[in-house]
Amino acid sequence: MSTETRRETRKEDRVGFWEKTSLGAGYLALFYGNAGVKSLAIPVYQMVLGVNPALLGLVLAIPRFWDALTDPIVGFISDNTHSRFGRRKPIIVIGAIVQALAFGAIWMVPAGMSQTATIAYLIGALLLFYTCFSVFSVPLMSLTYEMTPDYQERTRVAAFGGFFGKIGELTYSWVFWVANLAFFGSVMFGVRTVGWIIAIVVMGLVGMIPGLFVRERYFKKAVKQERVRLGPAFRAAFSNRAFTVLIGLTVCQVLAGMLASNIDYYLLVYYMCDGDIVEGSKWKGVLSTGYAVLGIGMIYPVNWLANRYGKRTTLSLIFGLVLLGGVGKWFIYTPGHLWKILLDPLLCGPVWTALNVLTPSMLADVCDDDELRHGLRREGMLGALFSWIQKTGYALAFFGAGVALNLTGFDATLGGAQAGGTILGMRLTLALSTVLWAAIAIALLCFYPLSRQRAYEIRDQLEARRGTV
Repeated sequence: MSTETRRETRKEDRVGFWEKTSLGAGYLALFYGNAGVKSLAIPVYQMVLGVNPALLGLVLAIPRFWDALTDPIVGFISDNTHSRFGRRKPIIVIGAIVQALAFGAIWMVPAGMSQTATIAYLIGALLLFYTCFSVFSVPLMSLTYEMTPDYQERTRVAAFGGFFGKIGELTYSWVFWVANLAFFGSVMFGVRTVGWIIAIVVMGLVGMIPGLFVRERYFKKAVKQERVRLGPAFRAAFSNRAFTVLIGLTVCQVLAGMLASNIDYYLLVYYMCDGDIVEGSKWKGVLSTGYAVLGIGMIYPVNWLANRYGKRTTLSLIFGLVLLGGVGKWFIYTPGHLWKILLDPLLCGPVWTALNVLTPSMLADVCDDDELRHGLRREGMLGALFSWIQKTGYALAFFGAGVALNLTGFDATLGGAQAGGTILGMRLTLALSTVLWAAIAIALLCFYPLSRQRAYEIRDQLEARRGTV
């Protein structure tokens, strides 16, 4: 365990409960922007409107590559905004309003159009939405990084965002079910009604809360600095070892997702439930709920461990648990005693909470390191680059998962009579991809340079140079 010196958080560095809650609320809108569109678009456009599944997968991936342009631009604008309300807050409010309107528009596709016209509408609506979503999400994440200069308080702040993200995880899978309730009269009317409720309440009203009630701590310092430029910011980011290690963790996460995404679902249906889709789907719901509930329950332990032993040590310990979980998947996803799948979230669930809570906190430390090296506060650019790599990776993972499944020889027409080699391939893919992800992540963390002690030293040097904030 870490023997580094711990400092008590100064009174002036603490962020109040309601301010943390206000920031965290924005992460509910953030979650629905990342996951809600996909979860509703797949059943609506594929099952109701009949769009080809492969084509729909391509359409859903296209906007994430568009983020490669919009995220850095919004980060650049956010870092260089000098309004009397702050750098981040006005953009967050504007972003919440426009993303709400764009989210609602996704579900207003006219009835009776051809598949080509329907796809064209969806592409246009998604490009509009994700542009607006970048306007909201990039300054929100940037604001998270600059809430406090304290190493420990940063983790407590990020924990609130993690909590609201888990609330979204618990609720989003029920959206299409609610839209199908009989009193709506038709599925599309239900989808539009529920879609606009989410747009106005979650994406709009809840999304504006951070922009209205959270304080920008570094704004006065940032107003006096020279203009942030795109080229130098890119070069500085990818020459920063701490930042590249965090990128490496994300790439490992994406590669694991490319191989294992939804493999557990297919094993539940076609191996553990003999091809019974209804029964397998029920247990997939149980599994997903288990992950979400455990994720909420792990927020405090992750926060405590990080502030007691350091963020790097905590992530290493939790990836060690994932390593065991990867081995466990070989035994868990076998026929008989289906309840044993709840062991999976116990072993592999904490890592998702740890990544959601600790990554923003660690990126805040990276922003301090960047300021020490280059004299600039560039939370917007660093956050935008990291966000874009995450989102692009998830888009690639969406395709990779299908390719991995095809390589196992899976044939849906065989139901529960899949070939033995197919089942073996799926089991190996699920277990080995998890084990490799954990092992590589632990190795990468050995090279992460921003220990708690180093973070304290960086803060001391910054305050000696430019004073406290």
